[in-house]
Amino acid sequence: MTLTLKKILLTLIFLTQTMGNAMAGDLSANDKFEIIDVMNNYAKGIDTKNYDLFRSIFDDNVEVNIIYDSSFRSGEPVSFDGIDSWVEYVENAISEYRTTQHMLGNPLIKYENGVAKARTDLQATHYYKDKDNEKTTLWGYYDTHMVNKDGSWKIIKHTLTSIGSN
Repeated sequence: MTLTLKKILLTLIFLTQTMGNAMAGDLSANDKFEIIDVMNNYAKGIDTKNYDLFRSIFDDNVEVNIIYDSSFRSGEPVSFDGIDSWVEYVENAISEYRTTQHMLGNPLIKYENGVAKARTDLQATHYYKDKDNEKTTLWGYYDTHMVNKDGSWKIIKHTLTSIGSN
């Protein structure tokens, strides 16, 4: 993220907070940037197939739920308890694709009882490995809960809700 973009985002966050944004809670602007960086590293980890980066943003005991719409994969919900099964699932799922691009909207962040809760819109395009120029796109959102452990934000609960795909 460029310095100019960070300054613009910081200014927007400051203005929102000073105008009485009740969702902001007790988070500092720096905490919000770090939470945004966690979500950006989520997308970057998947899209670059850097599973060490991807793994690093989660707590070891993360709880993950995926609610697929009926037109994506099986349409059945999938759940994981713990980082190992979650990362293994993502690696296997992404291995079907030559490339992916996860475009994230700005997270809406609220802070309650020591937990930051981010709602982030998603558009993820997946280009199949074995089918030239064929792709699928999923639309949805993430509900992600994070706690600050030893100075860094870690995801403790993560839900992907798919609202459509083609």
